Amino acid sequence: MPKILGYTPSWLSRPSAGFDLFSSSNKRPLIDSQHGGQPGGTSEYLGPRRTIAHRGSEIFVVVDNQIRWADLSILKYEWESSQRKGRGLEDDDALPGPGYKLLKAPISEQIRQLSISPNGQLLAIATSHTVHVTVLPDSTKFDDTTQSPIKLQTHTVGPTAHVLSQSPVVNILWHPVGVNGTCLVTVTTEAVVRIWELNRSNRWSFDSPTLAIDLTKLDAARSQQDNVSPSGMHSGRGFSADAVDMEIASACFGGTGSPDESAWSAMTLWMTTTDGDVYALCPLLPSKWQPTSTQLSSLASIAVAAVAIASQDADFLGDDVPWNTDQYDFISELDAQEPLLATRDDDITINEAIYNRPKRPGPLPKLQGPFQLAAGSLVDYLDVSDIHIIASKLEREEMVLGADDESEIDVQGGNLGLSAAIICLMTTDGRVHLFLDLEVVEGQWLPATAPERPSSVSTSHELILIEALDTLDAEAISENEWPTFSRDPFSRYSFYTTHSQGVFFFSLDHWIKRLEDELQNPTTAGANFRLNMLRESSGTLRECILRFDQDCFMGNQISSSPSANACIILYDSDLGYFLLTSTNHDTHPQAATLDMPKSFTIKQEPFSDDGLDYADLHIDSNDSTADLGLTTHVARSAYEPPSTFWNESSLLQLTSASLPAHRRRTLKDEIRLSTATLELMTSAHRLMSNETHAIQTAAADLFNRCERMVQELRTQIQRVREVNGRAEQLALGGGDEHDIEGERSASERLGFRAQKCLEKQERLTDRIEKLRRRAVKLEGRAVGEKEREWIKEMASLKQVICRPDEDEDEDDFMSDAKGYEQTENGNRPQPFYQRYDELRDMARELVERARHVKEEDGGKTRTDEDAYGISNEIRKRKVQQVMALVEREEALVEGVMMRLERLKVA
Repeated sequence: MPKILGYTPSWLSRPSAGFDLFSSSNKRPLIDSQHGGQPGGTSEYLGPRRTIAHRGSEIFVVVDNQIRWADLSILKYEWESSQRKGRGLEDDDALPGPGYKLLKAPISEQIRQLSISPNGQLLAIATSHTVHVTVLPDSTKFDDTTQSPIKLQTHTVGPTAHVLSQSPVVNILWHPVGVNGTCLVTVTTEAVVRIWELNRSNRWSFDSPTLAIDLTKLDAARSQQDNVSPSGMHSGRGFSADAVDMEIASACFGGTGSPDESAWSAMTLWMTTTDGDVYALCPLLPSKWQPTSTQLSSLASIAVAAVAIASQDADFLGDDVPWNTDQYDFISELDAQEPLLATRDDDITINEAIYNRPKRPGPLPKLQGPFQLAAGSLVDYLDVSDIHIIASKLEREEMVLGADDESEIDVQGGNLGLSAAIICLMTTDGRVHLFLDLEVVEGQWLPATAPERPSSVSTSHELILIEALDTLDAEAISENEWPTFSRDPFSRYSFYTTHSQGVFFFSLDHWIKRLEDELQNPTTAGANFRLNMLRESSGTLRECILRFDQDCFMGNQISSSPSANACIILYDSDLGYFLLTSTNHDTHPQAATLDMPKSFTIKQEPFSDDGLDYADLHIDSNDSTADLGLTTHVARSAYEPPSTFWNESSLLQLTSASLPAHRRRTLKDEIRLSTATLELMTSAHRLMSNETHAIQTAAADLFNRCERMVQELRTQIQRVREVNGRAEQLALGGGDEHDIEGERSASERLGFRAQKCLEKQERLTDRIEKLRRRAVKLEGRAVGEKEREWIKEMASLKQVICRPDEDEDEDDFMSDAKGYEQTENGNRPQPFYQRYDELRDMARELVERARHVKEEDGGKTRTDEDAYGISNEIRKRKVQQVMALVEREEALVEGVMMRLERLKVA
């Protein structure tokens, strides 16, 4: 989980220009109970709210059905400059001008969704039924100090397709492989998908889609010749059970167009219905598309493998040759094309190839699904609100074919990730379901002609449930709750969810590596047991980043149900890792500043002001303080006064709007006891009771916060006192045993202890230096050839003189000794230490025998001359010679042993 460094900053809190950016100019809009409590009389809307979009640090916010444009970096800078001026620190570089610009677009319906094109030049705007595309102004126009609104060049997309009489719009998506990011995909609740290839110089491109598919018709189609286009505006649409089952709740693409994703991900449109069925369209391509650097080579490798599989299966499949051969036709036509180079609107050529959509097998993909959810009774019925797809990684084996150089397939992090896709479903009760797609979705097309008989090839596709995580309290779930997903720009396996209670962060990085190792393991023994254990202990990280105060939803009585905007996550050098959302119809900005990952790759900002591509900007953070484990401050959200303190009373609106004209003049007369006066007083009392109760609740909450702050402050002071006491104890105990208490002050004791520590450090430094010098001397220079021979000779001498160890064989010990090799008859000369032992035993035996002889003679002196005829002088000389020889041998052995010990030390 990214560490939270801070919550909503002061430059987004009241009073500031950043807070005014989200504040409504209508202090108390009228409530129309007949239209679901929505201001302006619009009908009740049940769907996602994505009314915040960003382009770098620039954000576009919908407030009062108007688009406001601001730069967060400038807002932060101006706020800090004003604070410095308030403290007397003048800053002449402060930028003058308003905090935001007002962008005017001729849109009368309530705006529900905003989406910026990948090139940052177009803004797609969606209401409940209509879709519009505007041309965004350049960033330099924000420096203009004029207060007048900026009028946007607006085009209506599908003036006959997306109208009030047709089905509502679910999603507006920019195609990941569209040319220059100008391909828009719209999805409606009636399962109609349209592709719009927008061209600012051709107005017809906004009126007619290049490809329109009705999924209910596509599901029943048998060939490319079947009509799958949606019904016209005036054509009737009868009841159909398939139409009820195909009510789309949300849709998204399976990839972002990154080079490290699988080839089919960016061209796969995933859809989910309101009852939890999951479908996929692959490949869904515009007439002209722009592949990634690794997409074509990967597709070629997959197509060759598909043809090989099809040729092996053709023997027993007969006429039912699988769809794998269509992939080969698809990539063959791509290889035969001559690509064009992409150009921007300013006629600057970009070194990126543009391909036409292959005519074979055809433009219509096959509708894949509904996929089987292998989860037992856990997901019998899912009331789905949003879908999020994590693409599978690009296998390096798939990039070998078609790559001219190894640098073309050098994808950063290609070995990281999972070789299977992960499907995330969000339900209206705030539960996130994670499904694993082991059978990765690949391209499938309708046949060119209708087959004579149905295919017998099994097309079952199963999604395995990994985990289901709750984010909403069961008691706080609203009827109109619509949680949404948001991508994390730093990790593919992380995402955010937003609902009425807060923003949650999810990370799958903890178990992705273990699952990939298991999938790549060729052994199948015990695989089911290991996968079940992995699923039970997957350990998906789930943390709450922001917790919304329910006062944000109850302060203004303009909504019948709580609502929250889908959060956006951006990275900027001035803002850092920043999360932003809003509550209560964009009147309360909520933000959090997160800690930057050590190593990340930004893939969310492919556009820039200088025209460079930063889509794969990789940053390594080598901050040395990050690894120190230092405990910093704990981030706490600042107190935000509820809007109840600033809202105007509705009493004047009640008296002026609810009373008839002939009774309004009675308000200026004296109060008379009548039924009309009683009714008026009752209505006013009812209204004032609600308002005073809200003010009383807010004041009580403020009082409780103050009391809690006082208690926490006392706790902090107590902790500081404890630390101060411990420091004083250390200071008082700093003297030596000869000090007299009271003779030294605390500073002197601390200085004395510091001096002792410095002296000890110097002694340790000197000792380390001496050991280092000794180690250098012991290493010495390289040993020469003569020295090696001498060492070998000393080792041989050691074997001759010294005894072998107890665990060493005597023959092995004497095998290398010179002069002691075995002879032809197998005998070996007796070693020196054995001769020494025999001589010593012989001397002891002679002394013992002499003692026995002396005892037998009864102590009488008997000379050798009388017994043997040998004189005493000769006997003494012989004994002296023997003792001299023994002493000489002992001295020789001791000298050799001492020399060997010195050699070992050296």
